[in-house]
Amino acid sequence: MDELSKQQQLLEMLKSGDQDDADIDRQTLRYALYVRKSTTGDEKQASSIEDQIRDCVDRVIAEQNLNLVDTYQESFSAKVADTREEFKRLIKDIHSGRINGLIAWHPDRLSRNTKEAGTIIDLVDRGLIKDLQFATFTFENNPAGKMLLGITFVMAKQYSEHLSESVGRGNRRAVEDGDFIGKFKHGYTIDSDRHFQPDPESFTKVKHMFEMILNGKSQKDVRLWINDQNYKVYKRQGADSVPHIWSKDDVSELIRDPHYVGVHRWGKNLVTLNELYDFEPMLSVDDFLKINKIDSLNSSKILAIKSPKGDGVKANFLRSIVYCGHCDKSLTSMLIDKKKDDVIFESRYYYKCETVGCIMEGKSAKAKYVIDAAQSFLSDHFFVTKNNYDVFIRNAKLQIKQSQHKMDSAIAKLKADIINKERSYERIKKLLEEDETGKLKVHYDLDQTLDELKQMKERCTKAIAMRKDIPNALPAFEEYLKLFKSTSDILGKIRDMKQMDAFIRTFFSNFTITASNNSFAKGSQVSYKLNEPYEGFVKSNDFVLGAGDE
Repeated sequence: MDELSKQQQLLEMLKSGDQDDADIDRQTLRYALYVRKSTTGDEKQASSIEDQIRDCVDRVIAEQNLNLVDTYQESFSAKVADTREEFKRLIKDIHSGRINGLIAWHPDRLSRNTKEAGTIIDLVDRGLIKDLQFATFTFENNPAGKMLLGITFVMAKQYSEHLSESVGRGNRRAVEDGDFIGKFKHGYTIDSDRHFQPDPESFTKVKHMFEMILNGKSQKDVRLWINDQNYKVYKRQGADSVPHIWSKDDVSELIRDPHYVGVHRWGKNLVTLNELYDFEPMLSVDDFLKINKIDSLNSSKILAIKSPKGDGVKANFLRSIVYCGHCDKSLTSMLIDKKKDDVIFESRYYYKCETVGCIMEGKSAKAKYVIDAAQSFLSDHFFVTKNNYDVFIRNAKLQIKQSQHKMDSAIAKLKADIINKERSYERIKKLLEEDETGKLKVHYDLDQTLDELKQMKERCTKAIAMRKDIPNALPAFEEYLKLFKSTSDILGKIRDMKQMDAFIRTFFSNFTITASNNSFAKGSQVSYKLNEPYEGFVKSNDFVLGAGDE
């Protein structure tokens, strides 16, 4: 369409009379629900047929108690006009007067071509479609609304899909051509053809890193060496080189990256660079397999290098609150598993200093040292005075108020959800009873909805009971004494590390481990800072020492 035609269309739309939505009696209209999902191309990403129906029923039909006469659904692209049989049937039913209201998930479900988009707008203009609604798009039957709808029909979806397609196609083509597409590689620069070429400043250094691994050096040794080489990288084309400090993850990713043998990867796309231009690899395929401990090219272990290793069990015990006494930096939490016949029979927690330049860099301390220090403190400090108890109760009452407020909000939300669920059940039940086609029955299970409603009511009942029991959580003085005289014993009996972590964090703000003779072994000193109010109790000598009585 040329610019003049567009101006004329805009003029006609601005001339057309407004229709006041308030004048529409939606209860008298006969609605059709149209849902569509293409099984080809980028439209595979669109919401499923089932999800579209649910959204339209929940957000539009049930919400307004509309009269649904028929459902039209198909799995077919809407790019080409006159190819969708269900859409043709819908238009025929609208012309015949059987349908005069239309509901869809989004405008792009109705049309992605100019002809059929124009058909829908024309039917609205002529009053054959008296009400048009979408679950995820707001349409107003006025000139501005029609203009926005037309733009959305023809432009919005085409633009997003074209952009997605162009970017994906461009990246695939770049990989296929062996071009640089945004992620720099250590030891290489990018030439005018966007090809990877050896960087005179860093290529031999990175290559030596691989040689060190092949000669039996550890990744830590490699990292220490490269960080002493004044290593710099070009992270952007045309930019100056910048210093780069290698982390342990950097080294691990380097040796797992097949780019350095000439197999370049971007997402799911792979290409052999030497088939495209004279690429200089840093090591052979055999050496790459050796470094990654892979026996042969037929090994299933090759699949493991395609993605980073999973996190597995997190070493979260007292993470970020244990410090090195020599650099004042947080120690890294570590979990080391001991195995026998590939079965873990013991896990031990450690803390490791990874601060570059610290005298303790690379050295580890057992978590047992921290646990022993915490247990020793609790054995020597019984917070069992009357003032300890009064402060505890005061703080506990504040926490109870907060808990009650949260519970009140949760209960109110549950009650509102139950009401909405009950209303939704009744509306859907009515829809199913009036659905002559029977197509909606396959998408809704009323028995399941009743079960969900029952579970919601049970949760609400339990929440109300818990809310009533909250004040009963306050211990009497005798119960408090019994609890706080046994804190050390309780800590010693905890085996679940999450529970132990929570218990220790109740009393302690942080710990600092200071090595003895440059070794985190026996003899290391563990200091700590307490949380309030326990820090204040100790400073004011408001506690009972050891096993003595008050």
